[in-house]
Amino acid sequence: MSWYLRTLGFGVAAAALCLGAIALRLGAGVRHVIFAQPLWLLLALVPLAAMAARAVFAPTPATMHFTRKRSFERIPGGFATYLADLPDGLRLGAVLVLVVACARPQSTRLNERIEHEGIDIAIALDLSESMKNDDLRPDRLTAAKLVIDDFIARRPNDRVALVAFGSSASTIAPLTMDHGVLRNLIGQIRLGVMDGNQTAIGAGLGVALNRLEESDAKSKIVVLLTDGVHNADGVDPDSVAQKAAERGVIIYTVLMGRHSTGAASVDSGQLERLASATGGYAYLAEDVGELQTSFQDLLNKLERSEIEGEQIRAELFGWLLWPVLLLLMLDIGLRNTRLRRFP
Repeated sequence: MSWYLRTLGFGVAAAALCLGAIALRLGAGVRHVIFAQPLWLLLALVPLAAMAARAVFAPTPATMHFTRKRSFERIPGGFATYLADLPDGLRLGAVLVLVVACARPQSTRLNERIEHEGIDIAIALDLSESMKNDDLRPDRLTAAKLVIDDFIARRPNDRVALVAFGSSASTIAPLTMDHGVLRNLIGQIRLGVMDGNQTAIGAGLGVALNRLEESDAKSKIVVLLTDGVHNADGVDPDSVAQKAAERGVIIYTVLMGRHSTGAASVDSGQLERLASATGGYAYLAEDVGELQTSFQDLLNKLERSEIEGEQIRAELFGWLLWPVLLLLMLDIGLRNTRLRRFP
């Protein structure tokens, strides 16, 4: 039982030291930690129960009898004697920290309810096959993704939703202020994830407008990035623009492509009509730098409103993997060197 208590003490101390060091490293930025999957913490009982069973039911080790016991009692045990169970404790500590990591600790601010001044924005991105044309280098879709990514990076206080459309339309991300996740999703977008044989601008605008339906922001806008050719049956883009105007939503259109391009030519007139119907503007994306400058200047002039930002939680799982690796390396090192046991 003494082995159990010593190992438990070393293990808990090692785990607490690692978690305390991580807390100090993160500093004041973390005021509150929650577990996304707290049931994983119950796994900590498994190694503790196994150790208890070993302490109670393990067979008594073989002993040797000596005629003069007092002679051995005079020999000092040395510092290593008191640390004989440290490797087992380090292994236990690694398991405990790993269990905490599996419970997915997340950092957030206590009672975080922050009001931001910003705009609610729904971005509708064209994923039709014509977006692979290379009149904008390296191609229209890549140019559009660069513009969107740069735009989101410059709008930290805005909630942004992302909609993709080809022959149909679907939501990639609802309104969110978690711009890191949103930008990762944008980076993963590829042609072919949906049917791109047609360009349903009306459907894309309609889904984007629906993303803003429950918005309380005073300024709500839709940003449409497309090659400008609406050639799908179904929702008419002009009727969606009318509904947007009735709801106070402004549409800004970004035309990807050049008028001099032969195949899959652009249609600037339709996009100008959609923007004009809602009081917005139509832009031609002939080069990314020009678009970024004019687009950002325009959005900075829009009226701002106070919106309540959702609570963004940062994953701490990765921070705990390094202490687990360190404890296991110390365990193996001590077990095979200084604190090696001989039968």
